[in-house]
Amino acid sequence: MTSIKLEFDEKNADILIWNGKVVMSRTEEPYFKAIFSRLKYLKPNSVLEIGFGLGISAGLIQKYMAPRLHDIYEIERSIYIDLERFVGEHPSVRPHLGDWKRCSITQQYDFIFFDPFHYSVEGELDGDLSHEEWSTVRAENAERMKALLSERGVLCHPHFGDGEVPDLPGFTTTIVERLKVSPIRMADETYCEDAAVIFHQPITD
Repeated sequence: MTSIKLEFDEKNADILIWNGKVVMSRTEEPYFKAIFSRLKYLKPNSVLEIGFGLGISAGLIQKYMAPRLHDIYEIERSIYIDLERFVGEHPSVRPHLGDWKRCSITQQYDFIFFDPFHYSVEGELDGDLSHEEWSTVRAENAERMKALLSERGVLCHPHFGDGEVPDLPGFTTTIVERLKVSPIRMADETYCEDAAVIFHQPITD
């Protein structure tokens, strides 16, 4: 189970910046609110969330979906401490420290929210990969997550921009809504005002 301890350029309740890149900022909150308010009808009993960050999505999942079980995996140790504080106020949440890909996860979930930041630390994690390498990583992640979903489970992740929503191997893709959002501060310090609420469901044989 691999975890990492990083020195952030800036870390507070509104922004995480590491190595000159925005990991997450509070500017994402209105968009995330749109995601979970529109998908609350799914009423998942169990949720897996990959990446805690500022806890924005975790709080909104609790508010709109109120799952009986909410597992959250976080790889960075100081952010994990923030997650432990969050757990104190949300008893359905179980915190997990480590790289979800290297952890033994036996639970199946009705809903997965996938929003990790791809740190690159001495070759340990995904960093600046080529398009082909990213495609391979994406396919491998999809295969892992498909195995973690219940029979009618749903996989969701953010989609920034107004471009095409890529298909995910082994899944169908549903675009619930495209929307204009207040400017979101991106990793490269550009701002995005277009986003989409999307989800994927496993293709069954």
